[in-house]
Amino acid sequence: MEMEIAAMSMAMANSNLQQSLSVSMLKKTMEAMEDSMQSFTEMIDSMPSPDGRGQLLNVRV
Repeated sequence: MEMEIAAMSMAMANSNLQQSLSVSMLKKTMEAMEDSMQSFTEMIDSMPSPDGRGQLLNVRV
């Protein structure tokens, strides 16, 4: 009985660790994508129009 409780406790701790790691990796990925999209938006904002009269379009809503 004690061995089953110990095994269940270790399995739950392992599951919590894996879940925490997954959430942490997802957060890092989302932050990296946010930085990437910010750079992409800035690049689009600075794109000149083909006829040279100003900005191509305003992508910010």
